[in-house]
Amino acid sequence: MSTAKRVIGIVAISLVGFGLLVWSAIGNHYVVDVTHSHHFRVDMPFDELRKIMVRTNAAREIMDAGKDSKLISKKWDNKNFDLGKISLRNPNWHINAVGELKIQFDDPYIGKAIAPFTQNVALTPNSIDSLVKLKKPTGRLIGYDVTTRMFPKKNESEVEQTFQMKIETPAPWFAHWYARMRVRRSARRILREQEKHILAAVREHRGQF
Repeated sequence: MSTAKRVIGIVAISLVGFGLLVWSAIGNHYVVDVTHSHHFRVDMPFDELRKIMVRTNAAREIMDAGKDSKLISKKWDNKNFDLGKISLRNPNWHINAVGELKIQFDDPYIGKAIAPFTQNVALTPNSIDSLVKLKKPTGRLIGYDVTTRMFPKKNESEVEQTFQMKIETPAPWFAHWYARMRVRRSARRILREQEKHILAAVREHRGQF
């Protein structure tokens, strides 16, 4: 085989390889599904923390914790439902409520979108359990669930959170690891920001109830 033919063959193979690489990078989508758990202690008796969480705007502030998200509306299944006005004289009381939320996102991955969520809350004298769940996929956002549990721990309070986020990214196969890393980092950041807002609410409202 002549040198010219060998050169042509190498160039042709290179062009085919480059074309396949470009083809795999364009229009490719990868669903990133990450789950991150986080827990922290609040230096406050649980009874007082519970009152702060249900009688102030702490819940709204927590949902606004992410720098790329904003709670724009929230309503409970009962129009007159107000956790702060419920009588808790019964020592074995138990309250369940379902809320409808709308959260506005402006995120590099999710894009600009308003997504519908549901929130299920269960309150007892010794616990707050909340599940905020994406109602239906919106844009690239396929799943977004935040589970929060608060309960007494000796003379303090414990907060446990689990965040599952599923996003369809435009990452090609060779960038999957980077997409996972960014989404995982975002999940960690959101839970840390929520912790900051809970502790800020504690500092602001300590001793009011």
